[in-house]
Amino acid sequence: MSPTADILFWMVMAVTIASAALVVVAKKILHAAFALSICFLGVAAIYVFLHADFIAAVQLIVYVGGIIVLIMFAVMFSSHTQEAGGEGGRKVLALGAGAATAAMLFTAIMLIISRLQQPLHEANAFATQAYQHTAGITGQDLAAETPRLGLGHILMGEYMLPFEVASILVLAALVGAVVIVRKETRG
Repeated sequence: MSPTADILFWMVMAVTIASAALVVVAKKILHAAFALSICFLGVAAIYVFLHADFIAAVQLIVYVGGIIVLIMFAVMFSSHTQEAGGEGGRKVLALGAGAATAAMLFTAIMLIISRLQQPLHEANAFATQAYQHTAGITGQDLAAETPRLGLGHILMGEYMLPFEVASILVLAALVGAVVIVRKETRG
């Protein structure tokens, strides 16, 4: 990439990370929803930098176009748009527990990624051999066939680990949403 593209990439990364942090620390849920939309736009821009135009388009259509609109409607029609503040000591304790959990999760993910590099390469080689066998492609023809590989083959081959990490993050977000909704209905 050119130096200008590198600078633009890092600017997009900074805005995406800052907006993701703002989602977590925002006091008002409406501000968090707006920050989440900026974060989703940043993720779509990162996909464009990775030359994954289809995934970027899906990110824009599904998340920015659908999920954010749904969240905005839910926030606007909800009578509980801001949670009452609790005790200061409990907030500090919750913040400390959240930071410790995030640090442990980050460390675990990095450890898993470092340990899975070799097995992942072996799995990719096995998947390539299985694809060659089922499609009747010889080793020499695979290079010509590679641009025609489908999105599913690429996601379950070379990009299997990031795909699975993304699915775990989405699951964690859904569990968090359920916990938040249950807390609002009880209070």
